[in-house]
Amino acid sequence: MKCRIGILIAVISMVFTMPLHAEENNTLTVAYDPHLPPMHINEDDRVTGFSVELLNHVAKHTGYSVEYIPMTQEESLRAMANNEIDMILSIPFSDRNAEVVEFSDSILSTSSGLLVPKEADIHGISDLSSHTVALQRHSVEEEFLRNIRRLRYQATSNQETALRVFLQGRADAFAGNVLMAEYYVQNHALHDSYTFVEKHMLPLEYTIGVGKERYSLLNTVNEGLREVKSNGTYLELYEKWFGERESLIVDQLWNAVRIIGTLLVIAVILILIWVRWNRQLQIEVKRKTTDLNVLNQSLQEQIKQTKNSTEFQRQILNSSPRGIITIDEEKKITSINPRAKHILGMEGKYTGKFYTEHPFLKEVLHSKFSPVIEGDGTQYLGLETTWIRNGDQKLYLRYYVYPLNDFTGDVKGIIFGLEDNTEEQKMRMQIFEQEKSRALIRVVAGIAHEIRNPLSSIKTFVELLPKKFQNEKFREKMSTFLPQEIDRINQLIEGLMNYSRPPRQKREVVNVATIIQDCVVLFESAMEKKGFILSWSAPEHLYVKVDADQLKQVIINLMINGMDAMEEKNREGLTFTIRAWKTTKMVHIVLEDEGTGISDNAKQMLLEPFYTTKEKGTGLGLSIAHQYVTENKGQLIIDGEEGEGTRIELIFPFVETRKDVIND
Repeated sequence: MKCRIGILIAVISMVFTMPLHAEENNTLTVAYDPHLPPMHINEDDRVTGFSVELLNHVAKHTGYSVEYIPMTQEESLRAMANNEIDMILSIPFSDRNAEVVEFSDSILSTSSGLLVPKEADIHGISDLSSHTVALQRHSVEEEFLRNIRRLRYQATSNQETALRVFLQGRADAFAGNVLMAEYYVQNHALHDSYTFVEKHMLPLEYTIGVGKERYSLLNTVNEGLREVKSNGTYLELYEKWFGERESLIVDQLWNAVRIIGTLLVIAVILILIWVRWNRQLQIEVKRKTTDLNVLNQSLQEQIKQTKNSTEFQRQILNSSPRGIITIDEEKKITSINPRAKHILGMEGKYTGKFYTEHPFLKEVLHSKFSPVIEGDGTQYLGLETTWIRNGDQKLYLRYYVYPLNDFTGDVKGIIFGLEDNTEEQKMRMQIFEQEKSRALIRVVAGIAHEIRNPLSSIKTFVELLPKKFQNEKFREKMSTFLPQEIDRINQLIEGLMNYSRPPRQKREVVNVATIIQDCVVLFESAMEKKGFILSWSAPEHLYVKVDADQLKQVIINLMINGMDAMEEKNREGLTFTIRAWKTTKMVHIVLEDEGTGISDNAKQMLLEPFYTTKEKGTGLGLSIAHQYVTENKGQLIIDGEEGEGTRIELIFPFVETRKDVIND
């Protein structure tokens, strides 16, 4: 029986000590933090230290060779995530690190402590409020101390730099690895100036990290660690670098043997120690209780603030006159306020559904969701569209699409805002019609006399027709002048009909010369009657894509303003000029008058609604003109000096041919 057990133990020992070649490549790339003595030390271009020598023994046992690369902990985690390295040496166990690596068995158990100057008035965690602590960024110490109110941090990329920041006087305390801090303080003969007020603030377990799901390599490393621990190598390395054995099992057994030999003496010592330890424990428990109360109060305050903030945000969303919808990265609706539900006619619960389930959101966001969620700064602000609600109610909507960021600034979704501007649109159309009617009255009054002249000529020819029908010269004159006069009347009537036509709200390619000519026809007679000169020029084949009726409204309003300004000078022979030309990509239309000009004060207010310098003016002409030009993707530029006339320039994108135009 004993023989069989011995054979079984030998077989198990052979299995556990057998090198496991988990990878085809026998060279392992290992990242180590060069600022973590005595675990990692760079000496004369050579890497040494407790963890380094331990891994060398493990590699020797498992048949691997090791290539060390110095990296901070953050750099090594990114490199591991990108599969650029095989292992990370001496990485502490934490939930954050577990997202990137698999942890081996523990290679060193220690704790986080709180190091302070001996003369400092800091006796524990509860005394840290309003002080500055040096620590490693993204460490367990930073996570633990985060809930202490009014605590300031000096966060660095590694433990050693944080300790140096503290020793340079830039922090009131250092929170970090006790073994590393003791080693550094001892080597620099600083033990008389600094002390630990907390040596066991947090437990620290250092391991060897391997890539996620590389279980074969992980098993190989663990087998090597067990072998190094079982054959006494681990104990030798521990004594070499730390000079302590109390925490090791083998050393505890040795102490037990010594205790047996001096039982009576040790019994007395243990009793004294127990009494003292009990008193210290009571003090420590009281201190820890105080610390926990401080942390608990801080947490309660933060919870209260969070609840208040959440409720405040909810009230703002529910009270907002603008509809607001938030959508996450998976295209699911996370929140929607009552205004948005009302505008879009939503019934029931939409939270948690995909936005594509609602036809309006699907139509508007199908080409905008991806550019915004990619986080390159893309936003869509103040766009307008229409929506038929419940199949019969047409709404004019203005909407906004911009990214939803979390507290770190990363894009976690989008915010979709919308406004119902149906009433605003109706008012704009009403104002448009009113302005158009005012301009039409002016135009009709101006051309009434012009229509009467050709009618008089026609009437004269008709009355003379019976008497002079046989006269060849009369018939020749009649056949020449009558068509001209009829064409003249037809031109005037067509111009009025085109101008009075209801707005179509449709952009199309138009010839600039034709638009200008239609407007000039309406004003030739009025200008001539007032003693003014109307001059215009525009080349053929000068195309722009605009709403023809809106462009005519703009030009007519500007011609009326120019004619009124020249009337105020009360002088004949003044000239109103319209010119159009093309640059490389733009079409320019300039209207110039020789009227009273513009004062410096008026220049600042000209485009404001209801601002006017006329006694009976509405102040809407230029404002509407500017709006129409902008809606047609153009620019309106006003220039002039008081007493020197006014120059207004309209600029639109040039269109090569009608075939080249693609609907917006």
